[in-house]
Amino acid sequence: MLLGILRSRKGFTLLESLIVLTVVSVVLLLGLITVNPMVDWMKKRMFVSQLKSDLYYAYSHAINRKEKVSISFSRDDNRYSAIGDSSGVLFNRDITHPVKIRGGSLNQLRFHITPDGTINHFGTVKFVLNDQPIDLTIHIGRGRFVVKE
Repeated sequence: MLLGILRSRKGFTLLESLIVLTVVSVVLLLGLITVNPMVDWMKKRMFVSQLKSDLYYAYSHAINRKEKVSISFSRDDNRYSAIGDSSGVLFNRDITHPVKIRGGSLNQLRFHITPDGTINHFGTVKFVLNDQPIDLTIHIGRGRFVVKE
């Protein structure tokens, strides 16, 4: 008899449907709130990884080809590039929207990697991503650099 009563009730009440929709909405909202910081973190990691890869590439190109490579950062265009003396443009990277070049202590935001792997200028290039600083420090000497997040 009880089984027949349960089977005769088809569907859900309006109150049950509203409770389920409210719970699902809250769970989705909490998920969206945690996604934005994760996206910013991923953009930052991708930028830092690309910058390091490009600088290592320019360094190895200068040593392997025995030519001077010039690296320059442009605040106006929000990009950086590397140009070899005889091989021309090695790369020309546009920096994606949330990351911006803010300047730094590096002379004219430019340095050269010599054919023996040394760097002619030292200093920092400052980037910012949503008020979070990213500093590229170039050490004089054997082509060492550090990216501090």
